[in-house]
Amino acid sequence: MLESLDIKQYMIKQGETRMENFDELAQTWDNEPRRRERAIIVADEIVKLIPDLDKKTGLEYGCGTGLLSFYLQQYIKHITLMDNSQGMIKVLKQKIQNEKINNMTPILLDLSKGKNTDKKFDIIYLLLVLHHILDIDKIFENFKKMLNPSGYLCLIDLVEEDGSFHGDGFNGHNGFRRNELTEKLNKYGFNILSWKICYENMKRFEDGTERNYPLFFMVGQKMV
Repeated sequence: MLESLDIKQYMIKQGETRMENFDELAQTWDNEPRRRERAIIVADEIVKLIPDLDKKTGLEYGCGTGLLSFYLQQYIKHITLMDNSQGMIKVLKQKIQNEKINNMTPILLDLSKGKNTDKKFDIIYLLLVLHHILDIDKIFENFKKMLNPSGYLCLIDLVEEDGSFHGDGFNGHNGFRRNELTEKLNKYGFNILSWKICYENMKRFEDGTERNYPLFFMVGQKMV
């Protein structure tokens, strides 16, 4: 298991990048230490909460350059990494090749655009992706179809905030309320097994002020 981590060690006082163009950001995406630190914390939570990972197939949706999955690949039998950014997938493929990893498969695909896959998984996980998806009903319906019986859905995202995290011009969700997200997942056939604050994201604004944005870790299991 990953070494347990003190979340307070990783309250990084850096601003979030305004991610208008993921293709352009792909080459330098891994350079910010806070992204690696956050991925380690989330990977640690997944390893602790999901049993028998070595027998499971996984999907990271909105994987970017695969930071989270690279920390998990030694534990999960096989991981499919899916993203809609060609730039991110290109960098990811090169990383997999460089490290000679044989249990990770990248796929360029956007489920929110009506495209789908026939692949089935035992666990699906998303890190700071859900709030970018406008139609979360559609994506939850897709995840239910893609998960094997009793499969796990792990959501790591923003607790509801006032819109200042991304600022003006962002057209996604300003985080999520626990009760509303629970009801939504129940509607699509998921039992909620766990919910906790797993990370505190500190953002520094141009005027020098700082604000804390908590991330939740939510685990749902597909009803048989």
